[in-house]
Amino acid sequence: MSKYHNLYPWFLLILLSLIWGSSPILIKKSLVVLTPIEIGALRISSAALFLSPFFFKVLLNINKNNLLLLLLSGIIGNLIPYFLYPIAQTRIDSSTSGVLTSLTPFFALLIGSVFYQQKIYKNNVTGLVVGFIGTFCLIFFNGRNGSINTNIYGLFVVLATLLYGINLNLLKHHLVKLNPLTITSTSLFFISPITIWILVQHTPFLTHINELHNVRNEIMYVLILGIIGTSLATIIFYRLVQLKDTIFASSVTYLMPIVAVFLGIWDGEFINLIQSIAILFIVFGVYWSNKKAK
Repeated sequence: MSKYHNLYPWFLLILLSLIWGSSPILIKKSLVVLTPIEIGALRISSAALFLSPFFFKVLLNINKNNLLLLLLSGIIGNLIPYFLYPIAQTRIDSSTSGVLTSLTPFFALLIGSVFYQQKIYKNNVTGLVVGFIGTFCLIFFNGRNGSINTNIYGLFVVLATLLYGINLNLLKHHLVKLNPLTITSTSLFFISPITIWILVQHTPFLTHINELHNVRNEIMYVLILGIIGTSLATIIFYRLVQLKDTIFASSVTYLMPIVAVFLGIWDGEFINLIQSIAILFIVFGVYWSNKKAK
């Protein structure tokens, strides 16, 4: 039984990597017709709507002291990042977007150690550094011949990963006792009035609905992002934080770039030799960072 108990977090980690690793390519496909703001607003709104029955079920059982924290988690962990990603992908490709997300464990570790006195072992630091080096190579040596090629729009994703790192520590140190479904449904529902207002008042969404035959595929991609990539994936992620720790849970951001890169290649994006070696660095970084300290 203990063997399967130990494998369960790894199963969730791999499943989450596949789901979130597919998100950049779905955003890329959605951007063919939809605007970045429209994608972010529809993604969150659909996720909140999908989980709304659970929200009304758990609302009365939530401690009032946690309500503000859940709202803050929704803003930091969902609202702002889900707008930043499609904005970034107007100028960077899907594989680069997925790769940049690997910075999340770095920020989670940094914030945890500075503000929460989180204990850090040598293997944590070594693994994160190795993974970060791999990430750096994937970002900056993305020319067809391995030459340096940077894009300032990648900073939008970097900002999103900083917010993810803050949210990880918020969950681990203040909301860890709450059920993952409670956290996800409540935080998303609290921010949904903002995203619905943005969707209706500040995007061409209503026009697109009237011309659904022209945008049905793009809207379907965003609904997948909302229901699977946000609702279900966030529940899995928060469960990982509870089962293990923030370092292990945020390691998904080292594995999902591999999924994102290969989906990018499948869609015609290019990966050079340096980037291929960098992926191996990332895999080793995940393993070493989560190796039990003696």
